[in-house]
Amino acid sequence: MHAMNLARFIFIFIFLVASGWNNHADERDERIKALEKRLEQLEKLLTPSPGAKPLPPGETPKEATPRAGPSLSVGSSGFTMRSADSNFVLRLRGLLQVDSRWYVDDGGIEDNDGFVLRRARPILEGTVFRDFEFRFTPEFGTSTPVIRDAWLNYQYDEAAQLRMGKMKPPGGLERWQAVANVPFIERAMVSDLWPSRDLGVMFHGELWRSDEADARRLDAGGSFYYALGAFNGVGDGRAAGNSDFDGDTEVAARLLVHPFLKTEVTPLRLLGLGLGGTYGKTTGVNGLPDDRSYTTEGQQDFFTYVNGNGTTPVTANVIANGHHWRLGPQAYWYWGPFGLQGEYGLSSQELQRQDGLLTTDRLTHQGWSVAASWLLTGEDAGFRSITPKKSFDPKAAGWGALQLLGRYSVLDIDNDAFPNFADPAESATKATAWGLGLNWFLNRNVRTSLNFIRTDFKGGANGSVTRQNENVFLTRAQVAF
Repeated sequence: MHAMNLARFIFIFIFLVASGWNNHADERDERIKALEKRLEQLEKLLTPSPGAKPLPPGETPKEATPRAGPSLSVGSSGFTMRSADSNFVLRLRGLLQVDSRWYVDDGGIEDNDGFVLRRARPILEGTVFRDFEFRFTPEFGTSTPVIRDAWLNYQYDEAAQLRMGKMKPPGGLERWQAVANVPFIERAMVSDLWPSRDLGVMFHGELWRSDEADARRLDAGGSFYYALGAFNGVGDGRAAGNSDFDGDTEVAARLLVHPFLKTEVTPLRLLGLGLGGTYGKTTGVNGLPDDRSYTTEGQQDFFTYVNGNGTTPVTANVIANGHHWRLGPQAYWYWGPFGLQGEYGLSSQELQRQDGLLTTDRLTHQGWSVAASWLLTGEDAGFRSITPKKSFDPKAAGWGALQLLGRYSVLDIDNDAFPNFADPAESATKATAWGLGLNWFLNRNVRTSLNFIRTDFKGGANGSVTRQNENVFLTRAQVAF
C-alpha cells in the first residue's frame, strides 16, 4: 500500500503541474478530490476480495453478469410468462370458431340455416414448481357456458404422469385430436359413440421419446403412448358435469404405437396404430347421449331415444341401466402432404324402458370413418395444426396453405332399438355420409374451411330430418393460438 500511496502522490503532482500551478486554490482542491475518488474506485477494482484467487498477469477483473429475470413472450403459441429458472410458466391461449350452416332441399325444416358461434374458449395453462402442469378452459358457444377442461398433471418424467380433474378420457381417434386440428369442420359420426369430457384420474406417459420434427407432426413425443384412468362415466358424446350422477365408476384405456418412427423406413415413419376402450356401469338419463340423440355431421338429430312420463307405452322413458362398454381400433398415416385417418367404434349399453313392462335390453351401436387429405401447396401433413410455407400476405406474394379433404362415415344403430327404445317420430337405424372439404390456412393461427356433407338414412321412422337426404354446406372461420 506504500507503493500505492507513492503512485497517488506522483499522479497528483503531475496533474497539478500539467494543469497549471497558478490556478485558484479552491479549483485545485476540487480537482484533487475528484482524482482521489477515482483512485479509490480503481483500488477497489484492483484489490482482490478475501479468499479470491489472484488474477493472471495482465488480466483485469470482469464485471459481474446480471441475473436473468422473468420473461414475457408473445407469439403464435399465445402469451407466455416465464420465471427466470423456467419452473413457473403461465400461458394464455384461445380458440374462436364462427360457423355457418346452409341446408339444401331440407323438406321445409325451419330455423336450421344461419350463422353459429360454435366455440369460444379462453385457455389458461401453465406449470408450477417445474413438474406440475394445469389447464383451465371455460367454453362459450351454442350452449350454456361450461367448464371444458380443469385438470392438474404431475409429470415425474415423460413416461410416468398422473392427471386429475376434468379432461378428455382415453377413447376415439378424432375425439382425442384437438378440435382446432380436426380436418373437417365437424367430427365424423363415429365420434358420437365416445365421451367428450369426463371427471376422474388418469395415469399416462410416452416411451422411447423423439424430439424430431416427425414426432412433432404427430403431436406425440414417442413411439409408444399409453393412458389408463378411472372416471365417473358418462353417456355417448357427452361432456360430464362437475360431479358424478350415479355413483358408479368407468375405466378407460388407450394405446397408440408408432412402430416405424425411429427407423429409416421413411414412407411409414408417421404411421400410428391405436386401440381405445371403456368399461363401466351407468344408471339414469345422463348415461345416454346429450338430448338422448345421435346427430349427423350437419348437427341434426337422426336417432332419439323415447322420452316421456312413463305412464303409457307411447310416452315411455328410456334410461341407461347397467354395464356399458366401448371398443375402438384406430389408425393414421402421413407421408409428405398426404394424410389418412380412420377408426371403428362400438358402444354397447344396457337400457331400460320405464313403463308398466319395465322392458330391458342391451343395444350395441357401431360406426366407422375414413378421411383423406392432401396439401395442395406442398406442406407436410400431420395430426396437429398445419404451418404454411408462406403465410397469407398478398404484398409479399404469400397465400397460405390449401388442403383438400374427403371423408366417408357410417353410424349404424342396433336394429333392436325399434320399436321399444326409439322415438317413433324421429329415428333412423342407419346414417351414411360422404363429404368433401377445402381448408385454407392463412397462417399458423387463422384457418377458413368449406365443407359439403351428404347424409343418407335407412330404416326407422320418417322424422323431420330422416324423411329425406341431408345436404348441407358448412363454413368456418377459426382463430387458434
